[in-house]
Amino acid sequence: MPLLIMQVAVNGELVEVFEMPVDGVEGCQMLAKANEDERSIARRGQDIEDGELWVDLIDADGETLFDQVACFHRADASDALQVYFGMASDVVRDCLSKSNVTSLYARHRVAAQEYFRKVDGLVGCSTSGSRQSNRRRLGEASVMDLVTEIRRRLGSQDTQLALSELPAPVQLAATQLAEAARLYVTTVQQL
Repeated sequence: MPLLIMQVAVNGELVEVFEMPVDGVEGCQMLAKANEDERSIARRGQDIEDGELWVDLIDADGETLFDQVACFHRADASDALQVYFGMASDVVRDCLSKSNVTSLYARHRVAAQEYFRKVDGLVGCSTSGSRQSNRRRLGEASVMDLVTEIRRRLGSQDTQLALSELPAPVQLAATQLAEAARLYVTTVQQL
């Protein structure tokens, strides 16, 4: 079942504060209505501001199901969640409270650091190790998850829109990164 994911921007990162299972059609309708609101923020590659609310509809694989994320400034976030997504006011208050967001952000940072520590360990292949063991380490699920996530994010409409606003060298670098990720997956699968 698809999920509506509510995230709040903190220090340039999005921290998940709530998820809600919904019917796919109903979720798309909710997001469309939210995007029609004059207070919604049209994403055109601008920087994320602390406190912004982002709502996305994803499937079980984490893939976005609706072309446009709903985004609101901090001042409008509470109202948007209640009006467009049917959340109770006390749930909204708890989700968006500064203490909740701060706590979730701290957990998010710890999890991210641990994840990248693990990835560093996996890709830090030793020349003294056997070729077979290095191949296994490079093909482990967490590295593949990272590469898959890079490919997904680089292919997203929001990323493409943001990249179109940036200088040509940045666009070229993103294209090269996407191609490198594709080649990595293909090569590891052939091992």
